[in-house]
Amino acid sequence: MKKSFITALALVASLANAQLNLVADSNFGTNSIVTLNPGVSGFLSYHFVNNKIIVQNFDVSTSNLTDSRITMLGTDGNIDSSFGTAGSFGCPLAYGTAGGEDFVHNSGAADVMMFSGKKFHYNGTLDLTYGIAGQTEILANEIYRKVLPNGNLLIRTTNSIYQLNPSGQLDLAFGTNGTMACNSTLSNYTSAIFSNHEKFVAFHAGNSIMEYESNNSSLRKMNYTTGTYDTSFGVNGNAQYNTGSSSIIIKFCMMNDNSLVNYLFDDLSLAKFLTKTLPTGMLDTSFGSNGKIDLPGNLNGKNLLYAQDFAVVNNHVIIPVLDDSYPRKLFLMSVNSNNLSTINSQTLLDTGITTPMINPDDKIFISVKDNYLYLMINPSVIKRYVISNAVLTAKEINTDVDVRFVNPFNNELNLITNEEIKSVQILDKGGRLIMESKSSKNIDTSNLQKDIYIIKITTQKDKVISKKGMKR
Repeated sequence: MKKSFITALALVASLANAQLNLVADSNFGTNSIVTLNPGVSGFLSYHFVNNKIIVQNFDVSTSNLTDSRITMLGTDGNIDSSFGTAGSFGCPLAYGTAGGEDFVHNSGAADVMMFSGKKFHYNGTLDLTYGIAGQTEILANEIYRKVLPNGNLLIRTTNSIYQLNPSGQLDLAFGTNGTMACNSTLSNYTSAIFSNHEKFVAFHAGNSIMEYESNNSSLRKMNYTTGTYDTSFGVNGNAQYNTGSSSIIIKFCMMNDNSLVNYLFDDLSLAKFLTKTLPTGMLDTSFGSNGKIDLPGNLNGKNLLYAQDFAVVNNHVIIPVLDDSYPRKLFLMSVNSNNLSTINSQTLLDTGITTPMINPDDKIFISVKDNYLYLMINPSVIKRYVISNAVLTAKEINTDVDVRFVNPFNNELNLITNEEIKSVQILDKGGRLIMESKSSKNIDTSNLQKDIYIIKITTQKDKVISKKGMKR
């Protein structure tokens, strides 16, 4: 078991620098694309629950877009009719006296939690056992809400932290009767546009959260059990993410090693660029050129318009970009730790999607779940790619053995090699042995669920090769 776990770790490390390949997933929707019901428009939020997707859109059947509609899609992109009424349910978008917009901030296996404090069952009804008649109190100057690993709900206001237990009541064991003051004020955001709560807040190691305050251009690590900032992080508690120019963070992404990839906008030059912050909070000066990668305004003769979102796949930063023609065409751009790189050997991957959008900002969202890359494109289009390593030879562990297979694979795993095979072991992502086959290059995998696996191949000469594979 220990050996299998070490193999899995070595595989993950080797894939970090692999060539990035994306394959449009023909098993998703119609030729990799799902177009949602014409009664919805504009993505407000999305969440992944097991192998399903919950999306929230404006409900255009209501006057002045006063309601949102929450829909569940199955792993193949089809509407899950067991959710809500025929796959969706509607709820008022506005809440509170200030008329804030109500976003889904967390989705569980049987419920949906809203920023307003409402908790809905999957059938679309309020969970009347939660909070008071299905809703927790709306606190003044709320900044964000996060469900903690223990199931408690953390609510951050401009200068206080509250914790609620899973039933929606104040956790009296936290702070003083469920609340504590923070040692520094976090400025309130005036609008809860699609995931301010996601863009600027991320969990860190231990009991800490990363908070970004655009008003003061500060990125800090706060311990939510004490309400204090970590002054050993970065410089006097402030992470170093800039290279000296006047800029603000559009979004940052936390990596597995607790480093941060930062996507910034320079409000003087209007340029966009990337930086990386080390787990210590200091700028990674080995990233790009002196810690910075400038994103080009023009590439391959196309003037580029950048979306305000990005994702990280196998050490590649993937950014959706539009050209400035009309209608606009959507591309994906890849950047590795050094500079521009390629997707499918192309500097700009054409998604085949055109859109009449005038302003690309806040219109395209990108996310990675398991071995899939998702694009959410306003008004109501979702496209999915399989993150594929099919073009790689299996040289991650042994450099003189060539073994290949179609990846993703279906109900049969067929090894392409001149080597004599001694055994094939298929392990799950945690390194646990799921199945084993002896002396065969063709393995029946019909009993495997759709998931990501580690394929460990031993030759008759006792050479070991390990690859990541996806069953679909």
